[in-house]
Amino acid sequence: MARHKDKHTLREPTAAEALVTLAFGYSGERISIGEIVDPLAERGFGLLILLLALPTTLPITPPGLSAIAGFPIAFIALQMAIGLPRPWLPQRVRRRSILTGDLQRVVRGSLGVVTRLERVLKPRLAFLTGWTQERLVGLLVATLGLMLASPIPFTNIPLSIAIVFLALGLIEQDGLMTLIGVVGGIAAISFLVYMSVISWDAMSGWIGHLF
Repeated sequence: MARHKDKHTLREPTAAEALVTLAFGYSGERISIGEIVDPLAERGFGLLILLLALPTTLPITPPGLSAIAGFPIAFIALQMAIGLPRPWLPQRVRRRSILTGDLQRVVRGSLGVVTRLERVLKPRLAFLTGWTQERLVGLLVATLGLMLASPIPFTNIPLSIAIVFLALGLIEQDGLMTLIGVVGGIAAISFLVYMSVISWDAMSGWIGHLF
């Protein structure tokens, strides 16, 4: 949904502002997944996908984080693709919690990038942001999320960056950012396929030497 610029209209918080409020406005030591999802759900799928993808864009991330984030991204994006009005998570998942400090570190580490991107975001190229187009973007994000969970080296950051661009395009109804995300997503998928072939050839050669 576009934010109004009129000074007499209360504008909707930006993605960066929503993330800061979520991470630093909570006083508890741990925050549940449900407590993260509920306020973000009002902004739609874009913010939730953005929040899940941001940690995997950082140069140094804990081992296995991409797999942890990739499957939920795919699950949520598929819901968008089939036309659900808001994200849904099972109660078992909603009750799981993370340290609030960890969430704050993720938001703090990625805030600069999100803020800089927001300076150029605006509603445009509306023909790329309609209902049908959002369903197709959901399918692409789901594909990228599943690939993000793969163990192929050097592919996580390109996949994550494409997901971030697509999420920001959804949040701001920015068709140009969506188009950049689509191109980046296709490039990231091609790179993953290329790396998969190289890895398979290397493994096949190693196994051949053994036998």
